[in-house]
Amino acid sequence: MWLLLTSSALIAALMLANAPARAAETITWLMSDFPPVGELIDGKPGNGMADQVVRYLVSRWPQAEHRFLYANPNRVWSQLASGQHACFANALRTPEREKLAYFRNAYLLPPPQLIVRPAVLAALPVNARGEADLAALLRVPQLRGLVVEKRSYGPAIDALLGDAASAPGLKRVAPGNYGRNILTMLALNRADYTIELDFVMTHAILQSPELASLKSVPLAGGPGLLVGGIACPRTAWGREAIRHLDRLLASPEGAAVLSQAQMRWISKDATQRYGAAMKEFFRQLETPQVQEYRR
Repeated sequence: MWLLLTSSALIAALMLANAPARAAETITWLMSDFPPVGELIDGKPGNGMADQVVRYLVSRWPQAEHRFLYANPNRVWSQLASGQHACFANALRTPEREKLAYFRNAYLLPPPQLIVRPAVLAALPVNARGEADLAALLRVPQLRGLVVEKRSYGPAIDALLGDAASAPGLKRVAPGNYGRNILTMLALNRADYTIELDFVMTHAILQSPELASLKSVPLAGGPGLLVGGIACPRTAWGREAIRHLDRLLASPEGAAVLSQAQMRWISKDATQRYGAAMKEFFRQLETPQVQEYRR
């Protein structure tokens, strides 16, 4: 009997020794080449806002194998909708997207603005405060609008852009780089207007001073601050991944990384206007956001 037990134990030990090692968790980070949000340098994340957040998370999750895939919005949301083991580090939150993904808040961004060529300023429908009426503008066929397909500009704006029948002059493009060339297209008179975040505009002008001729016009209706964060697919894998990312970020150190990654790009005007709200937002991110992942 003892020999039988010893032989069985020996066989089990040999089988365990020869068994393949359990594969490490693999996560694909869906990234955007869209400075200053994301910046592609030598095939890896550079110095953009989302890049810094991803580098922090990668450094604190050494057990996983981290891969990087640069993709446009169409591919990003196709990957998440199909349940791929991937997460997107700079996703704006919208009701439609929350049907596809779990979110961990990470950013609070100033409202987007209308960017126009100076020559069309006089033709813009504006209210008494000089704010552009986007709904009315979209109905003007002579004015050529340009936006990125599947990119979110915030729930209120997305709702207006989604009605293609009411926007005869609007064109949607699906570039691989999130539309970083759209501002240049405006400067070259290939379009009349687009919608963009102020810090993206500021960064673009630093890189290409000729873009300073473009004008920023606030949008009527106050689209408000935009909440963005990390999105993982709404699957069992995605729920566990977002819970783990939440634990990695839920500390004063993690919240400080998020704040610093964003605030270095926010303009002085936006900081003065929204700084208090942003400070409170990042303070709340010091604690776990577990209520987000119960469904």
